[in-house]
Amino acid sequence: MSANGSLRIIHFVSGGGSGATRVALDLALRQAAHPEAQPHLVLREKGRPLPADLRRRIQDAALPLHWVHNLHPRSRVVRQIESLCEQIRPVAFFAHGYSEHLWGRRAASRVPLIIHVEHNVERYAPWRVWAARRLVASTSATVCVSEAVERHVRELRIGARRTVTLHNGIDTERFHCEIPLALRAANILMPARFAQSKDQPTLIRAVSLLRERGWRGELLLAGGGKRLHRRNCERWVRELELGDQVRFLGAVEDLPARFAACRVVALSSRREGLPLVLAEAMSAGCSVVASEIPGITEIVRGSGPNANGWLFRAGDPAAAAEVLWRALNDTPEAQRRVAAGHRDVDGHFSLDQMAQRYERLMKELLSDWPRETLPDFGALDVPAPHGS
Repeated sequence: MSANGSLRIIHFVSGGGSGATRVALDLALRQAAHPEAQPHLVLREKGRPLPADLRRRIQDAALPLHWVHNLHPRSRVVRQIESLCEQIRPVAFFAHGYSEHLWGRRAASRVPLIIHVEHNVERYAPWRVWAARRLVASTSATVCVSEAVERHVRELRIGARRTVTLHNGIDTERFHCEIPLALRAANILMPARFAQSKDQPTLIRAVSLLRERGWRGELLLAGGGKRLHRRNCERWVRELELGDQVRFLGAVEDLPARFAACRVVALSSRREGLPLVLAEAMSAGCSVVASEIPGITEIVRGSGPNANGWLFRAGDPAAAAEVLWRALNDTPEAQRRVAAGHRDVDGHFSLDQMAQRYERLMKELLSDWPRETLPDFGALDVPAPHGS
């Protein structure tokens, strides 16, 4: 432990700027606000620079940042993380995302608390299922970002004995926007990387049907990802002669401004963990349209008096076109759903609420450790050990 008694924490995650990277950074920055906490961010190199907005946030907060190489064999990565753990001597190690949680938990075997954070419904190769199961006994808790992810983790039997769902959160102030739908372009924005699971072709085919109904807006596809899947989308656009209505924006860092300029944000995914981009869109006052799959339905409700968006059957362009048509029109129904989205995000998906969920978990886990072996927690107000 450190001489000043600070609670040292490591968050290990991909350095590619994914959703897991952003959540890990958000948590670290919130924990840094506690006078007795000292979080460190450890990133695995991904062959591309960290997005500029994340770099700025890290620098502005003076958050300790460490990089480990993306080396083969992975035992070399494990040794690098082990060395960092020996230097930092953390009380808690958060291993975020697939496959980082495998290497991170192996390296953190001597850390008192090891928390595995599962961010998505991942397709585990058999050998990685085997590797994850071997780490269960040494893991203090598995955090799943949605009920859909928790079901998947339990089915694979890769979660710790204490496996819980803790929803992630967003910076609601950053995305909040009061521009009414009527003043926004009747455009559709899909902010997602190009990957098979995101299924942009379904949305492109839906746009072709909207065009037949007289829609003359634009579909804006924002995101990086795999070139193969982007080329496939470009082929669909050519075949459907949509070149004047579909734009490929690449990776963007100005999402709040993009949301504020669009009437609809859509996600046509076939597999998701908890897509916070939909919560961000709701906070920005957009109409939200998404495929009806686990993970998405924990944010979007598409029917009933409290509906906050529109849902369609995954992979069905006609169903997507139908609800997109309704969402694109500035009707009282659309305004009610947008207002419901605002309320839902403010009530459940803020960063402060996410940080409070993790803080409660940390308190519970730390209460099982002899107090004399741990530092003074100050503001964390850790309860006495069970049975004392």
